[in-house]
Amino acid sequence: MLENSVSKQQVAGDVVISVSNVSKTYKLYPSHQDRLKEALHPFRKRYHTEFSALHDVSFEIRKGESVGILGRNGAGKSTLLQLIAGVISPTRGSVSVNGKVAALLELGAGFNPDLTGRENVILAGTIGGASDEEVMKRVRVIEEFADIGIFFDQPMKVYSSGMYARVAFANAIHVDPDVIIVDEILGVGDAKFQEKCHRKLDELRSRNVAILFVSHSVNTILAVCERCILLDKGEANLIGSAVEVVNAYHGLLYGRPSAELGKGRRPSADGPGTLGFASGPAATTSPIVEWLLNDTTLVDRISTRISYNKDHFRTGSGQARILDYIVVVGEETDARVIRRDADIEIYLKVKFTEDVPEPVVGLAITKIDGIHVYGTNSRLMSLDLMPGRAGQFAVYRFKFSNELVGGDYFMNFGVSTVGGNGETILLDNLRSVAHLVFEHTREATGMINLHSALEQVTLVPTMR
Repeated sequence: MLENSVSKQQVAGDVVISVSNVSKTYKLYPSHQDRLKEALHPFRKRYHTEFSALHDVSFEIRKGESVGILGRNGAGKSTLLQLIAGVISPTRGSVSVNGKVAALLELGAGFNPDLTGRENVILAGTIGGASDEEVMKRVRVIEEFADIGIFFDQPMKVYSSGMYARVAFANAIHVDPDVIIVDEILGVGDAKFQEKCHRKLDELRSRNVAILFVSHSVNTILAVCERCILLDKGEANLIGSAVEVVNAYHGLLYGRPSAELGKGRRPSADGPGTLGFASGPAATTSPIVEWLLNDTTLVDRISTRISYNKDHFRTGSGQARILDYIVVVGEETDARVIRRDADIEIYLKVKFTEDVPEPVVGLAITKIDGIHVYGTNSRLMSLDLMPGRAGQFAVYRFKFSNELVGGDYFMNFGVSTVGGNGETILLDNLRSVAHLVFEHTREATGMINLHSALEQVTLVPTMR
């Protein structure tokens, strides 16, 4: 029996959504027959197991707020949205909504695929209680916003996912909602349409429309939302600013288990230079370099790293091979999550299969969409490295400070040499081999934090 259910009652002040101690439990049956047997059993024998999708979740959303929901798959995000939209009822607790809700819970949900886009929009407006004049006016606006041309008068079953998204989003936002619920739909469609959607969301916020937004894209969450809720295993682990919750979400996704070398072991400041060949007594001052040098098995250990991306791309002549890389951040070795303003050290272990008189070692950082953010190598830095000898290996270190605003980035590592005509010859090139997550900063957007200073120089009074 339900203790409380979703209600459309008035809630206090500017609060438009109030979720109070909400839990949702589902009964899972091994088969349909077991469901029937439980219903008909004279002694009410239990054939099901219970699954708790949400447990004791509470929060409030006010007019004009944009709130994001983050969480891994199965955390309870979609269940929570369905509860707020009134699609399902809570097992315990209460959900109160003040005003009209427009929900985009699933691509194309509520549309009849055999009807055209225009017919579906007319049907939705009529069911919503709008007059014929209002419906026709709304259809014109939605047609213009969706911008799918002649396909607006074609059956929706022939639509692409992008066309579905355009019509669904346009239909939802043009019903004058008090609350709009968006579940991942902005991830569908081209960049131009997504930018139009973001502009429309900004306009809705300025009209005091509350927005509840679910996405796996932290960059979208940061662009759209002021506050955020982190769900994990059905519980609200954290409710706070978008930046704070995004960083906690990354910590949840990319937890920091004990590394192969052990936590708390950090290279000495007296180790090898910014980029150099580690050998002899200098190597013994760094536990990491010492371990790399003492491991003479020459085993490829790249795939054992926490940040390893199995979908990386590798190319090169094979005259040299990168056997290992280690990312060091402060006291943490084999790091994946990079703290704001942290000093980063990246160690590369390279084996030479042939003599390489002039090796060049480099790295690059790219966004997940392939945008090149930064790159350098020993040649650009005017550093001459010691020749590589067949059968030997070398350890190199890059060192730099984190000036990135935040987000997901890939690291490329490479070893090359210079040909007779001055061309670059790739010996081993690992593209997108390391997936690193840089913590977001509150004071900047974009990719690079320039640490700008701002001061008011003067204030000129208005002349009367």
